[in-house]
Amino acid sequence: MTETEKILETRKDFYAFLYRMYLEEPPRAFADDLANGRISFSNSIALDEELSEGFRLLNEFMEKRKGKTVDELYEDLVDEYTLLFIGPHRPPVQPYESWWIDGKLMGKSLLEVKRACREAGVAKSKDYAEPEDHIAFELKFMHHLCELGFCAENEEKRRECLKQQKKFLNDHLLKWVPDFCDALYGYKQSDFYKGIAKLTKGFLLLEDAVIGELLE
Repeated sequence: MTETEKILETRKDFYAFLYRMYLEEPPRAFADDLANGRISFSNSIALDEELSEGFRLLNEFMEKRKGKTVDELYEDLVDEYTLLFIGPHRPPVQPYESWWIDGKLMGKSLLEVKRACREAGVAKSKDYAEPEDHIAFELKFMHHLCELGFCAENEEKRRECLKQQKKFLNDHLLKWVPDFCDALYGYKQSDFYKGIAKLTKGFLLLEDAVIGELLE
């Protein structure tokens, strides 16, 4: 595998991890892997301050929970996800682009995300209830584009995928997700997601430069 392919694979895998953290509560299998040391939060990619802090916070989260059973850890993760993103009341930190850009849900930004998806030939599954401007969907869309780039048959197709990624990153994710992450990090009842917020922000802030280098 070439150095470029390693970078493309790392990006693809990191988007996969991030979108799953926002798509639904972390599954019990994830809690099992955490509790039994099969997942470790190490500095495995080029770091900036935000990423370093994210890894530190996640390691601190696990350190505080040493000795907890898998079920207890899983319950902690589910409770936090439910509090932050489901309710019973309105989520304290809204995970929708329209909320941050348009000041309301189902705004113009949602239509623009839908347009980007149509142009890329991507359609939302009927089983997914959230609108396309939910953070999980936008990160999953980027993961899809990264997969296409990683599997591209030739350099021309790879460059086209990278251009699509750069455009969506700058037109959408970078316009609102850093602010969303700051709010998520600052919410007093977030714990595990403080680390996820820092990882998300740090990774996306690096992405523009990384894609630019890949295009060069």
